[in-house]
Amino acid sequence: MYVMEKKGEQNGTQFLSVGNGSVKSKDIEARASLTKSTSGLSSLKQKETIVSISGGDKGCYFTRVQVGVFVFALLLTLSAVVVLVVCFSDSNRHFHRLNTPIENVCKCGATDRVSYVTHPENTISLHTALSFRSTSEPFTFSDQPEIGIRLPGDVIPVHYDIDLDVNIENENYTGSVKILTNVIKNTNLLILHVKPFVLTVSEDEIFIYPVKKGETNDTDNKSFIPIVRQFMDFDKEIHAVELKEPMRKELQYIIYVRKFRGLLMADLKGMYLSSYKNKDGEKRNLIASQLQSTDARKVFPCFDEPSMKATFSVSITHSSEYTALCNMPVQSEKCVDDCARTRVQFQTTPIMSTYLLAFVVSDFDYTETILENNYTLRIWSQPDLINQTHYALDFATKTYAYFTDYFQMPDVVPKADHVAVPDFSGGAMENWGLVIYRETALLYDPEVSSSSNKYMVTLIIAHEIAHTWFGNMVTMKWWDDLWLNEGFASTLMYFAMDNAYPEWNVLDIVVAEDMFPVMVKDALVTSHPVSPNINHPDEIAESFDQISYNKGMALLRMLETFLGKQGFRKGLQSYVMKYKFANAEMSELWETFTEAANSSLKIGEIMDTWTRQMGYPVINIISDGDHYILNQTRFLINTQTDKHDIIESDYGYRWYVPFTYMTQEDTEPKLQWLKMGPGLIKKSSDGWILGNINYGGFYRVNYELEMWQRLSEQLNINHRVISPPNRAGLIGDAFNLARASLLDYGLALKLTTYLRHEENYVPWKAFFDCIEFIRGMLSKESAYVALEKYIAELIAPVFDKIGINDKGTLPEMYLRRLLLKTGCDSGVKAAIKYAKDQFQAWMTNGTRLPTDFSQVIYAVGVREGSVDEWDHVWIKSQQTNSPSEREMLLEALAHTQKPWLLWRYANWIFDVDKIKMQDVRLVMSYFSNTPLGRMIALHFLMTRWDDLNDKFGDDTFIIREMIGEVTSYVNSEFQLNQLEQLFKMKPPKGAKKGADSALALIRANIGWMEKNYKSIESWLNANVESSF
Repeated sequence: MYVMEKKGEQNGTQFLSVGNGSVKSKDIEARASLTKSTSGLSSLKQKETIVSISGGDKGCYFTRVQVGVFVFALLLTLSAVVVLVVCFSDSNRHFHRLNTPIENVCKCGATDRVSYVTHPENTISLHTALSFRSTSEPFTFSDQPEIGIRLPGDVIPVHYDIDLDVNIENENYTGSVKILTNVIKNTNLLILHVKPFVLTVSEDEIFIYPVKKGETNDTDNKSFIPIVRQFMDFDKEIHAVELKEPMRKELQYIIYVRKFRGLLMADLKGMYLSSYKNKDGEKRNLIASQLQSTDARKVFPCFDEPSMKATFSVSITHSSEYTALCNMPVQSEKCVDDCARTRVQFQTTPIMSTYLLAFVVSDFDYTETILENNYTLRIWSQPDLINQTHYALDFATKTYAYFTDYFQMPDVVPKADHVAVPDFSGGAMENWGLVIYRETALLYDPEVSSSSNKYMVTLIIAHEIAHTWFGNMVTMKWWDDLWLNEGFASTLMYFAMDNAYPEWNVLDIVVAEDMFPVMVKDALVTSHPVSPNINHPDEIAESFDQISYNKGMALLRMLETFLGKQGFRKGLQSYVMKYKFANAEMSELWETFTEAANSSLKIGEIMDTWTRQMGYPVINIISDGDHYILNQTRFLINTQTDKHDIIESDYGYRWYVPFTYMTQEDTEPKLQWLKMGPGLIKKSSDGWILGNINYGGFYRVNYELEMWQRLSEQLNINHRVISPPNRAGLIGDAFNLARASLLDYGLALKLTTYLRHEENYVPWKAFFDCIEFIRGMLSKESAYVALEKYIAELIAPVFDKIGINDKGTLPEMYLRRLLLKTGCDSGVKAAIKYAKDQFQAWMTNGTRLPTDFSQVIYAVGVREGSVDEWDHVWIKSQQTNSPSEREMLLEALAHTQKPWLLWRYANWIFDVDKIKMQDVRLVMSYFSNTPLGRMIALHFLMTRWDDLNDKFGDDTFIIREMIGEVTSYVNSEFQLNQLEQLFKMKPPKGAKKGADSALALIRANIGWMEKNYKSIESWLNANVESSF
């Protein structure tokens, strides 16, 4: 809802009406200032705008020129007033002056609520009371304290008592919070986190008083510390309270916020609104939450840093038609308002960070099972989707058992609720005891969901459960070590998956699907260390990227390769046991692993070279007599990067490299350490040598030309001598080295000729990811035709051999789908005919499609069809009750070759009735699948940039990922200049690093075209028979 509301249009001229008789509440005004990011657009772009100030049936009308003159005069007057005020007055920077001081003692009424809270070491009583504050002169601009991004740590929370009263229908809530604190250092300045505008805390609702151990619950005549003044820093989202008397070291105090008010919005942050339609078409509302990383302060005043751990007692009052969930089991329930509403009190949590607190209020159903030690596991969903929760319940049961054994430690929370909500920004969130997912990340319907859907549901559940030990029990101290949480969860999830489904070969798949993509991003000068410096709240959100997740995972995977599985597990067990319920830094983790390795390796010294500097090395193997010399240099995709763009590293871009290798005569892996410099290996024969066994290390390997030729010959003679991850690694390294001008593209392409005999998914996946870059670069060039023909020639024999059987292991189904998709894209006639026939049968007769191939079939049907096919797929996407099927249908819509349909589809992201906010980044990523889609998406990004930034700029992921997807294949100076100007004049909100990376990649793309296009065209002309 906007304060200024569009009323109508006449003759192409828009009117604004401001009713002078209406009074807006503060809730409405605050909501209006915020919902621009979630509820549409407010800009008017007509040549002549008329403002109508109406009262009754009369009004005054002003032209734009008149309004402009008036506004200019008003601003000039205000500027003069401001100068006078600054020069001659002593005004408060943020808040009004407080009144005369009054005695700070009160009597509590009999109707005041009294609550009892038990703490691990202290039992205290928290009470409701009224207070007046003494005041003095307010701060001026000069005497306001300087406050950094981090809290000072003088006051530390011990326990929160939170009472929330939510009103879904009115889209708001009220609450109170009492925070028991320990004082570490005498201080007159108390600082809390509060999200401005969204969370309203009145100055006269904050009270601070000391408490003593064993103090009785009688709170009459309680004395409060007089408050001198209060102020806010809106940028850092803090509320500061200056006290007349200091809070004393080693004493405990209660910080009592008697009442605060918050808004419930559909912005997917903090505690937010969501909704769904049931099978009868009835809209059902609900509340969900997402507090990571800094949105606990959006819900209640708090110390919102990961190291400020405490226990939490939460009560939620809500309409009795709903069920409330929180991190802990229900302690008690009570009817209020004649049982129209229910107040639920939850048990006290373990010690944990604020970002792990969670709330759901809904009418969902659940399936459940009871595990050992009476541990209750439930999977929640919309009532109509409850049949899609069974797989999650089964796998989650196995995963909790696996990690309990792996860490030799059970979860300390007595229950785990996993909830699939209709709207969620990320994939899932590991809130302790109340894990929240988007529906496609938790629900699985074997009737319509594909193997890839099952894989992703499995992966995400394992990831979130792994956080129970690594992230929840033990937490990083600050967000610069986010990768400790996410990297370990991303590593451990594969252990759990491999344990449950060894036939999936997930430890091979991870190389192609997770490692190779992040190695491309980390080879840009705009990358960042996995442990970056964070100096502003916006930089916290930016750190949730592939570097933190996938590079973090890859580095830990490398650590496991030289520690061994048992050494790695022993180190993790010791770490979790030592820092349980506490926070730890990266250095403390390395100390634990050093102890686990019996101090034979200095893990910190080794791993700091990988975590405290960006990038990674390429190891060059050079034959020298009876030895191989191993040299390391930093690998950069764009070797023409200006030296001024390269950030200096304390380690000089040198690494401790655990270089593993095998030879043609001896395939037993061997380890050679490169200690921030070169290394030497003795030759055993004149056969080939292969580095980075199973791609266990985060580095690339380059060989001399003769050695590349020997390895290529081995692949053509018997490729199975080399493992699938290493076959993928040879392809990935060759193409990326060629991209960096360190290898000839002809050699890289020749390496792929063996693929006509390859039947393993991992090497094919590596090849398609590498060739997709070349396809994107060449999509507007004449050589594109020959490239597509070469790809079709590689695919055809394997496609014919393995067929389109819809039965098999997950890797087999992955390969069939991949070959079918690329075959349809590159012109394999058998693949196209199959997809078109299947689509026609589905559209005409409702024939059920093979689940693993349905997305490809939908896409081909839309691409080969017109408006009728597009509209049919859109209607089906709205009718299906399977979230995974809906995503497949939405992806297919972006494959149309009708520009007007693509443009309409892109503009629908502004309409929440068509495209949910959580799906915006997915829909825009789908446009990158085709050359036409990329052209439309780029034009859309540049022409509607203001609208995109306004509506989605506050989301952690949307703008950043949209920029990356839309610009990934841009390779012209003209478009680079346009984007540079756009991002300079109108910077992307919360996505500066993403924009910088995109621009760096475009510059690399331009250089790539200049250097490589001719050689690729020449190779294709020599090796692919022309159709003419």
